Amino acid sequence: MKLNNFFALTLMLCIGISANASEQALADACTPVDVDYLQSGFSGMTTDDATIWEWNSYNYAKARKIGGGEARLFTPAQNLSGAQTVTLTFKHTHRYAATPESDYTLWVTDNWRGSWAASSWTPLMISQYATNNDWYFVDASVSVPVSMVGANTVFAFQYTSTAAVNGTWEIKNLNITSTCRDDSPYTPALPVPLPNVGNGRLKVCANNLRNYYFNYMDNDRPDYSTPEGFDEKTHKIVNMMIWTDADIYAFCEVEAMEIVLQQLADSLNAHVDGKTYAAVQDGINIPSSTRTNNIKSGFIYRTDKVSPVGGDLPVYGAMYYGETMRVQAFEEVATGERFTLSMNHFKAKDNSDDAGNATRVINATRLMQNLPGLALDPDILIMGDLNCQVGEDPLNIIQNAGYEEQLLKYQSGAYSHCWNYEGELIDHAYANATMAAQITGAGLFHITTGCEDGASQNYPYRYSDHDPYLVAFNLASTPHPTECTPMQASYLATGGSDLGEMVATSIAGTWNWQYNSSYGAKCQDKGGDDWLATPMYDLSMAETMTVDFDHTINYGNVGNLQQEQTMWITPNFTGIMTSHWTQLTIPTYPAGTNWTFVHATVNVPKTLFGQNTVIAFKYTVPADATNSPTWEIKNLQINVGCEPASGIDNVRDEQKAHKLFIDGKLYLLYEGRIYTVLGQEIK
Repeated sequence: MKLNNFFALTLMLCIGISANASEQALADACTPVDVDYLQSGFSGMTTDDATIWEWNSYNYAKARKIGGGEARLFTPAQNLSGAQTVTLTFKHTHRYAATPESDYTLWVTDNWRGSWAASSWTPLMISQYATNNDWYFVDASVSVPVSMVGANTVFAFQYTSTAAVNGTWEIKNLNITSTCRDDSPYTPALPVPLPNVGNGRLKVCANNLRNYYFNYMDNDRPDYSTPEGFDEKTHKIVNMMIWTDADIYAFCEVEAMEIVLQQLADSLNAHVDGKTYAAVQDGINIPSSTRTNNIKSGFIYRTDKVSPVGGDLPVYGAMYYGETMRVQAFEEVATGERFTLSMNHFKAKDNSDDAGNATRVINATRLMQNLPGLALDPDILIMGDLNCQVGEDPLNIIQNAGYEEQLLKYQSGAYSHCWNYEGELIDHAYANATMAAQITGAGLFHITTGCEDGASQNYPYRYSDHDPYLVAFNLASTPHPTECTPMQASYLATGGSDLGEMVATSIAGTWNWQYNSSYGAKCQDKGGDDWLATPMYDLSMAETMTVDFDHTINYGNVGNLQQEQTMWITPNFTGIMTSHWTQLTIPTYPAGTNWTFVHATVNVPKTLFGQNTVIAFKYTVPADATNSPTWEIKNLQINVGCEPASGIDNVRDEQKAHKLFIDGKLYLLYEGRIYTVLGQEIK
């Protein structure tokens, strides 16, 4: 129960009001907050260690502890229930800290219980830190997700120092501002008709939100710079979401911070009954206090209709907008059927003699190359602001790969954007053959555009310069193979231009796998954790699989090659971070001290086969390693066979198998036959 008034609590108990009812009443009674602290004194702020935090005569709060220590400076409790936005601004400077971002931090609790230890705290991101080597104050701001605040909210500035490093933190001119949520119904009369998308069980709505920023709304990308402007835009977007009533929303041109779409989902949840929406967590947090291309694509979904499968995966090598080509699989809760959704934003057009076409061509090419390895289900729907029309080079690449444009299929003359009062279709929905067969309809919802007489500028519901568009479908069971089909696939040949269908993912470090036309794939990344993965294969009916490749390692940590440059497999790929991986033994390693390639052949045990099998090369080197090795791989060959291996899967487990060493290599003798340790018979 979140109450900060003893008399209110006493009164509630006396007249018999339930705790839940009183809590709801407080939440409904939102009052905007605009309070100042640390102007000429602590002004009601308190500390749990007055020997560390003190008020300085130059009008700032100062924290320092020689010999090491930790202390908090707390704001008075605020009732922020029902808030639409909560923003903190302050000036601060610091010096001599080891790491300011971890030594000087800001926290929030929505249920203050009188002390740091008794309350539950969540860290907040401070937008800007000082140089740490002078006393110049800098302006900092924090946009607080409303899911983190309540009727008894307290913010805490936490200072930390050690015996070895004891810096100084100074803070002044703290302001806390909140605006209240408009709880009026978000369903006024429908201003324009919704498209007819048939009777599909699931519906996806995609849209370019035109620089929807929550944290850094004053960096000159958004068309607003105040919390009030953010509120207005959010209100209009939520209107659209309620009208379209989709099960999945795929958005682009969103600030590249994880909390932005969760904040939007929270706003939607506040105005719908019987439904709950959540944002897919993507881990993207790129501060952008100045105008940059730090925007992303992301997903919101209705939790009782679908659930995300695997991670929100990036398309390797996305050009211009780095986090706007994303792939997420979803599973229908009612049926367990899945599909893969790809949301994209290609570079905008510059002018009539557009120089960005080459960039969009690269994006379309890499999307087609990466999708086979990222799609966790073979039914694929591609959506996004692709900034080009049917017939242009980037879309020809997608269409030539077997994808069909759905908006034009169901709505002849469709347009999503206006240019010089003329409509153009630059937002698209492409489906491969298996996905297209399940689609019941697609169309545009013209809530923000209108190309006649500049009407697009006058819509009272306008929040973007792109219209939302919808695709509905009934997912059907995807047949899996009932018999084995032999397969051969080749990757990383020299003389090419990129990694092809191989997918590079960097978990840690500065660099990632790259392609070189002379020696295939290359990785060099001290402190790195970098994966190079094949596309997915359905090996559920396969009998054998061999992987052949040439590789070399130079400047290697020679004693650690088999721990730092490794090969892995998963039978059920859901993403690099979320899959269960089994290490495969690479039988042949190079010397590690030159550029001489050696050939390796890996026989993969059948017990590791599955419907979503992926092979990956993993480069990992500790940040404190002596060397930063270079690993190069080329001429990768995957061979899948349908004939049972002329060996035994469990030879290593056989009690009667005898070990033999021939020319320094280990073999197993079983029932008069000789096998490798992987169960392959030597004939």
